[in-house]
Amino acid sequence: MTDLRTRSSEVAAPQLEKLLRAVRRAVPVPFTQRDAERALAALHATDNLWEALRLSHVPMRALCAFWQRLVHEGLLSLKDGKLRFTPEGQQFVNALGIAPVRELHCTTCEGRGIDYQKLPEEVTRRFAEICRHRPAALQDYDQGFVTEATTLARIAFAWQRGDLEGKALIVLGDDDLMSIAAALTGLPKRVLAVDVDARLVAFINDVARQENLPHLEAVRYDLRQPLPAVWRRRFDTFMTDPTESLLGFQTTILRGLLCLRGPGSAGYFGLTHAESSLEKWAQIQRFLLDSGTVITDLIDDFSAYVNWDYFATMRSWAWLPVQTPPDRLWYFSALHRIELLRPVSTPNTAVEGDLFNDAEAATT
Repeated sequence: MTDLRTRSSEVAAPQLEKLLRAVRRAVPVPFTQRDAERALAALHATDNLWEALRLSHVPMRALCAFWQRLVHEGLLSLKDGKLRFTPEGQQFVNALGIAPVRELHCTTCEGRGIDYQKLPEEVTRRFAEICRHRPAALQDYDQGFVTEATTLARIAFAWQRGDLEGKALIVLGDDDLMSIAAALTGLPKRVLAVDVDARLVAFINDVARQENLPHLEAVRYDLRQPLPAVWRRRFDTFMTDPTESLLGFQTTILRGLLCLRGPGSAGYFGLTHAESSLEKWAQIQRFLLDSGTVITDLIDDFSAYVNWDYFATMRSWAWLPVQTPPDRLWYFSALHRIELLRPVSTPNTAVEGDLFNDAEAATT
């Protein structure tokens, strides 16, 4: 039996290498053997396209190309909108010794390690009511907001880390309404939300008036422009959910860093696997270190995003082997907390170029 498994593996390994070469020729996105193994393990666990995408932790562009190759090689079948291994595909996966993905996270906190229900009940109730009237997500601004539970969990996490109570908070881009959730707690001494979307700015300011939150304010601001002097070094904490092109990400984080008072101040942001390869994660981590910060916390799949209305016009729709609307939450990001170690010396200049798209962008 051992000899048979060894021979099967020796046959499957070259076939896997052939698939890897084909995907690398097809797309300009990093795709490793470990990525392929993760993708196969996800398909071993579910036949739902969107669930397989979530479980794979592989950039969407490369993953879709891999799926297409599996279909081309007769290893994967498409029927009734499902992705299923053919008998040859199942034999291939077994020969590689790949087991299904296992999810063993805590069901109470949904794997976040934080219980937002510890926030005052009045806060969660009022926030849920406010969210019912929020503006819809716009593709023009690469918007896609998270679930109410995610926003509240982010605020609870910042509170636990000492980055909320008695602090001045700025939120850079706020379709997630983090500024409102933070202000409702009454903990920060100041909350400023800045966004290019005039609808969101008006909505947040209306909520501030209606909910009697004088310490909450929203201002329209385009991150491509230099940061106004009145915001520089005035905040203890920034929060953002940046676009994931490298230029867009760096621009957003640098604006946030310019807002911080100095060493010990903190920033929070999300980063996905669907639109950022681990190679890009490495570039981002080097950028953060070079910028004088350190990652103190990283919780994968912390943030769950509500399915947006424009899925059929997003860039990746054409890549899918089966064009079926999402029937569950599938787009998740990892929560990062960074802390400033030294004064910020980055230039405060205008930024030109496309902040939304790069080779790995999928949802724009």
